[in-house]
Parts: sequence; structure tokens; C-alpha cells
Amino acid sequence: MRQKPGQWPLWIVLGVLSEVGCDNLWSAFLVERSFCPADEASCLESEVRPRLVNVPKGTFKMGSPTGESGRGSNETEHQVTLTMDFWMAESEVTQRQYRNLMGGSLSSFQGDGLPVESVSWFDAVVYCNALSEKEKLPQCYQISGATVLWADVKCTGYRLPTEAEWEYAANPARPPRTVYAGSDVVNEVAWYYANSGSTTHAVKTKTANGRGLYDLSGNVWEWVWDWYQSNYEALPSTDPIGPSTSGSRVIRGGSWDLTASLARVAQRDVAAPTIRYDRLGFRFVRSNP
Repeated sequence: MRQKPGQWPLWIVLGVLSEVGCDNLWSAFLVERSFCPADEASCLESEVRPRLVNVPKGTFKMGSPTGESGRGSNETEHQVTLTMDFWMAESEVTQRQYRNLMGGSLSSFQGDGLPVESVSWFDAVVYCNALSEKEKLPQCYQISGATVLWADVKCTGYRLPTEAEWEYAANPARPPRTVYAGSDVVNEVAWYYANSGSTTHAVKTKTANGRGLYDLSGNVWEWVWDWYQSNYEALPSTDPIGPSTSGSRVIRGGSWDLTASLARVAQRDVAAPTIRYDRLGFRFVRSNP
């Protein structure tokens, strides 16, 4: 019987196997599988959450100096001390990561590497609890309908950053302070109105700040834990957390369709916790007591 084109006789196949072995024959597939080795954390890091960056505790000037262009009246400069190290996601949670954990997303712009957006504050805290559960960590939030309680900053599961943690992480690890997260030149570190082309962009495509964190300025606004208080300088100077209730939650960092002044590190804005908006996403932290 004549051999069909592309078909190898059985004796040739067996000979190849005896020379190279089965492992080598499947090496192309094994390379793909090495993306998720025995260390499950590596799989989780790529598939359902960003990589974590350690942010050591410390003291910094929160707010902005009086001469900063675009400065708001709610940015009074004051000293804040954070007494606990924490890990922060190196980027905003992506659509792929959110979808793999939560089953889908309502993002307006579509792309695996784009930041998930159109997520409410409630969506963000539910994701944090789901991620804690997946990694067998304590769930930081007790959620009952519209009521969300946070037990303690020492919770070692995933949670949203406090406003102070967010701004501290956005600042460089060592002086001098920068206007944007990692630079005084907005185009180096942020996607905003003038350079975004009216869309979000894949995370980590701009330069990181000095801590190895990306997109804290621009791309999408980021939810934080705190209820808004305009005179945040009146909060405790050590480990401050916003009031127990208010009308809106704080959002930070600016977004793809807004001016450079709104991407400043000290810029503060607010949103109702139920709102879903194509300018609004999140990243998370974990306490490292």
C-alpha cells in the first residue's frame, strides 16, 4: 500500500521515540505548562491577580504643596505615618484576571491586558474576598447587602488600600517627591486625555514609579477603602482611615480621558460606591504585619 503524503511508517515513529524519548517529543507542550509550575502562587499571579510589590512602612507628607499646579483645596499637606508594611498589586487588576476569578466583567473596552473597568466599589471588595478565599487567606470584609465591614488593618487577606496607603505607595520610596506617580513628566508614567487616544491601555506599558508600581497615575481611577472626608488632615496622623460613613468613597489616580492635573499623586476625587464607570477600576493590597 502506498504511503499517503505526510504519513510516517510506524517503524520510523517508534525509532524516533526510542532516540529522543517522550519528554522531548512533548517539550513544546511542557514549555507552555511551565507557565503554571508546582508553585500555585505563580499561576495565581498571572491568571487571577497581578504580582505583589512590598511597600515598607514609613512616614511621608500627604497632600500637595501650595504652589503645585492643579492643586485642590482638599489637599492640605500634612505628615502621615504608616506603621505596617504592605504588599500592593503592581498594576490595576486586568480584565483577564478579573474574569478568571469572577466569571466575567462588564468592561466597556475589551482586551485581556487592559485594566478591568466599570466595576463598582462593591464589585472590588467582592473580588478581594474571592481572591482571599482562593488563596486560603482570611477574608477581610464582612459583606451583608450594602453593608461592608472591615475588621482590622492587620487582616492578611486581600483588600482595597486606604487612601493614605495609596498615596504613600504612589510617592517615591525616597525624596524628592514627584507630581505624578514616578515622574514630574506626565507622559512618562500616565495614560491621560492628551495621549490615550480615548481608550484605556494595557497595564504596565508606561514607566513604573520608584517602587515598581505601574499606572498609579492615569489609565483608570482606582477605588480605595475610605469614605471621603474633605479635611483629611484632621484624621489621626498614624494609620489614618476615613470616616465610618459618608456619601461617597474616595477614588485616586485620574484616568484615560482626563487632564494631567487629575493624574497627580495628591489629587482626590469621589464616587458613589454603586457606580460602574468606564474610567474606574482598582488594585488591591495585603497587610504584611
